Amino acid sequence: MGVFGPVRAHDVRSLAGPVVDVEVPAGTELVREGAPMGTFFVIRSGAATLLSADRIVGTLGTGDCFGEIDPLSSEPQSYGVITSEPTRLLTFSAFGIRRLCEAMPGARERIRARLPNRTAEVHSLAEASARSRASSAASVGTAASA
Repeated sequence: MGVFGPVRAHDVRSLAGPVVDVEVPAGTELVREGAPMGTFFVIRSGAATLLSADRIVGTLGTGDCFGEIDPLSSEPQSYGVITSEPTRLLTFSAFGIRRLCEAMPGARERIRARLPNRTAEVHSLAEASARSRASSAASVGTAASA
């Protein structure tokens, strides 16, 4: 559980309350863009695709985290996440993550630094992806007309 720094897994579980270890198949929608959410995830193994406006903007893998860390937030998610292969996850309630962050100095900052849900970052990735696709399409069009 590298996202929590040098804290032992047992301590994380005792501070955060119920932590569920789940395994899901490829194609499982974990986060729906625009939907409210109350769960925080850490990928133990496997991979997932990060989506914005139904476009792939990144990938997540072992050790990456995503989801809600503020149980009082009513902001919808600015991204979607779908597993791209069988994936094992730790799931925490947003209230559990809040308790953990309150008990561990620096935990909130470490988690926020690793979250993909900063709207500007996700949209920047989406724009870069769109520019790349447009550039590739233009290159193919130029080569085809030559």
